[in-house]
Amino acid sequence: MDKYISNKIKNVSLFMTFFVVLLHSNNLESAKDVISANSIIQNFIGQGIVRIAVPVFFLISGYLFFYNFTPTMEKWKYKFKSRFHSLFIPYVIWCTGWLIILYLVELLPIGRALFSDRIVSDYTLKELFVNTYVYPLPYQFWYIRSLMLDVILTPVFYYIIKSLGKKSLPILVIVWFLYPISEMFGGLWFLQIFNYPFTLFGIGAAFAIHNIDLHFKSIKPKQVTLIGILYLLACVIRTVLMYTELPLLDLAENLVILFGVPFIWLFYDRMKSIKNKKIKIAKYGIFIYFFHIPFQSILKKVWFMIMPLSEISSLIIFFVAPIITITVCVLVAMFLRRYMNRFYMILSGGR
Repeated sequence: MDKYISNKIKNVSLFMTFFVVLLHSNNLESAKDVISANSIIQNFIGQGIVRIAVPVFFLISGYLFFYNFTPTMEKWKYKFKSRFHSLFIPYVIWCTGWLIILYLVELLPIGRALFSDRIVSDYTLKELFVNTYVYPLPYQFWYIRSLMLDVILTPVFYYIIKSLGKKSLPILVIVWFLYPISEMFGGLWFLQIFNYPFTLFGIGAAFAIHNIDLHFKSIKPKQVTLIGILYLLACVIRTVLMYTELPLLDLAENLVILFGVPFIWLFYDRMKSIKNKKIKIAKYGIFIYFFHIPFQSILKKVWFMIMPLSEISSLIIFFVAPIITITVCVLVAMFLRRYMNRFYMILSGGR
């Protein structure tokens, strides 16, 4: 992999991590909250613009798994061992650690006041396991859980993509749209397995397996602009649909991703001030992703305990919380990396 693409993947991944933090800064009681400037802004950004973040992660993960890949037993063993250390071990440690921290926080009177739902000490043994490792309380870990399933299925991905050739790309896109289209006619639940955690990992894998050049030099600036306009239009449509009962939200989300992901990738090349630079904090991206929830959730709860609940205070914390959260995450990561490097490397999966 050439240096430019390698650096681009790291920088774009960092930007998408920022998008995830902003996505989780949404503080509306309901996505269909009362129509106001606050709810429209939060939905347009949180349910539109930044929805492309995790899909980008799946695409990149699929590409990196199969980059320069040869289907030998040694290579499969190496890949599975590598993902065990970079995904499974951090997943178990973080999910367990955050559960223990939440339990300790809930023991304090001020900590208990932050939680209106059932607390950890109320869980049965089964609920404790489910809410720790199946549906983790720090909900951003659903991505790691889904990615581990994708990794397990990589032999299937490889066989299908190799068998279909370059036709695998349009076929994966069509399969990805099956469920949201079916929702217009009542929905076929089993088609949900083909949502973007599966199909976009597959598309990323197909790019690598078929050696597709990620520079896309044939794409002209006007085409990038058009894709960007379609991306924003899809975001507007999805925002409007948030206030209706029409079964089109998932279809609109797919359109946001379909136009938004290539736009971000291509637009990066037009960002002359950073495209050739190695952003120093990019190496902390995965730590920011792992650490930001429940920290940001508690931060928002504290904010609303101090500030009166209003449209203005809601909008302020929507933008301020990510800035505080990212800053704290980077400072904690820098401290751990410098003074507890071995522990940090385990937490970050060796990144």
